[in-house]
Amino acid sequence: MMAFKYVRTMMLLLLSSNNTTSHAIPHSNLKIPGAITTRYGSNTEQVNVPLYRTTVTDAMTASGPNTQSARVEAPKAASQSNSNMSCFSLGYGLSGPDCEYMAAIGMFDQGRNAIYNNGKIWLGGDGPNTFTFINGAGVPLILVMWYALFNDSTASFMNVRRPEITYSLPETGSAVEISAENEIPGGWSLLYNHSTPLSDYGQIWNTFGEFSTGTYATVDVSRLVNMAGNSVTVRVFTGEPAVDTTLQPVCVSDMRTCAYLCTSKSVRSCGATGTYQLLNCGGPNSVEGIDEHGNPTGGCQGWTNGGHIEVIFL
Repeated sequence: MMAFKYVRTMMLLLLSSNNTTSHAIPHSNLKIPGAITTRYGSNTEQVNVPLYRTTVTDAMTASGPNTQSARVEAPKAASQSNSNMSCFSLGYGLSGPDCEYMAAIGMFDQGRNAIYNNGKIWLGGDGPNTFTFINGAGVPLILVMWYALFNDSTASFMNVRRPEITYSLPETGSAVEISAENEIPGGWSLLYNHSTPLSDYGQIWNTFGEFSTGTYATVDVSRLVNMAGNSVTVRVFTGEPAVDTTLQPVCVSDMRTCAYLCTSKSVRSCGATGTYQLLNCGGPNSVEGIDEHGNPTGGCQGWTNGGHIEVIFL
């Protein structure tokens, strides 16, 4: 349920109700895979460290690298949001209808959607770590991405916190490229077809991606907030696949590979100590371990101090 990474957002189609156009031109070689084949590169031994968990729910245990885990109380229900949302002026790449939907479900604010290097997470492909988020779902999606300081147990609670990025991916093939600096932890989720609510605690009620960039760069898929969330595949590259089309991913995380799942099949969500597992994360360039509470930790690596992450929403 953890992992953190840098993002470089490459925008393919980015629409707004005001006919906003994309500010970043997608690379001509960008293709939407029809099928995803898992292929791993050579195994690289990496030191494992506990990563900050962004998928905290009520009173979950959160831990960060080289820090002691802390018991945290989640914010109140999403219906008690301290919303600061205004759709009068839209962030770059966010459509009016998408902004209005976010306000309707109780999100605190639009993303900052920085179009320059802000030292954290920004739109564009000029950072040391880049992410391409691709709509392969066939319905309108809204990407929501946040920055999570270590020990920040509420970064993913969208009813009380402002995200870094909220970006419209209106149709199949829509994509955005995002950059992230090194040593940046964060995560993302998506609002699917204007039907995804916030949970009772204010988190997006869907599948999460989690990442940390830099020395211990790691990324994973977390299903702990909503075990029935929408599918996603995350592929890790050491270079830019849009430039070098021969590149193969060195590690893959999806709904059953390097993914955090609730141990019990009868629950919709989980997060307390002993209630979740890291599934199928023993391949090359992946790492798994145990934190000081006996909980699993790890995810996909192979992109230390710079790499490219391709995220396909299905």
